[in-house]
Amino acid sequence: MENRLIKAWMSTPVVTVSPETKLTDARELTAEKQIRVLPVVENDKLVGIITKRGLLRLDLSMLGEDSWQIHSNFEEKKVGDSMTLKPLTILPDSTVPKAARVMLENKITALPIVENGKVTGILTNSDVLRFLITAYGELKKPILVKNCMTDEVVTVERNTSLLEAHRLMGTKRIRSLPVVEGEKLIGLVTRTDLMSSDPSRLESRNNQELSLKILTQDVEKVMTSPVHTIKQDEEVVHAAKMMMENKIHVLPVVDEAGKMVGIITESDLFLMIIQKFF
Repeated sequence: MENRLIKAWMSTPVVTVSPETKLTDARELTAEKQIRVLPVVENDKLVGIITKRGLLRLDLSMLGEDSWQIHSNFEEKKVGDSMTLKPLTILPDSTVPKAARVMLENKITALPIVENGKVTGILTNSDVLRFLITAYGELKKPILVKNCMTDEVVTVERNTSLLEAHRLMGTKRIRSLPVVEGEKLIGLVTRTDLMSSDPSRLESRNNQELSLKILTQDVEKVMTSPVHTIKQDEEVVHAAKMMMENKIHVLPVVDEAGKMVGIITESDLFLMIIQKFF
């Protein structure tokens, strides 16, 4: 494949915010635009970045052991108070496999493309998957899901609380949790499910009681069911296509009997891209 350059795959135009944007507005923007990363721009220069993951961690920092605590002035906090300074960037003439390695090693979901200090585009996980789907035909041998998947999977049961799911995702640095009943897969709960479970919880101290009530509910209330799955003997390109088409970042892997035997994530696919195309 001749064109592996980022400028052929990056997304434009870029949705950005300023340091003065309220965190609540940034949170709504990620949900509205279905994006995970917001470059922070001031005077046409990239000054930071804020992510959906960062907003979730901000949620978690407000949780007490036995109560739901909200800073009284949260609604006044701005992106500049919490953004990541000096974010990683990449040039448009670099390659997608190189970008995939940077994203995987640093556990990030997007890289702003910067020329002369200005953000000209952004390379997201979805853009990298588009590259994989196109470049896959270059490979001499098919690659099966079972050869790329993660075997050890962190799971929860249907009666696990949303609060506990929040904490698990934060401590394990994962974005989704399969919900099981015995050995049977019955659902999937994602970071997005948790963040959207109570859209008002960060707006006012008056919502503390309601927020605590919601967060002590079972994951069964917000999980996705039935779940998109993929069989272990299918080719990885099909996993990439399913993730793209359904706007998901993870697929539980099942055997012929339907038993979950692993999970394949965008990170697993990124590793394969690095190994085969770098």
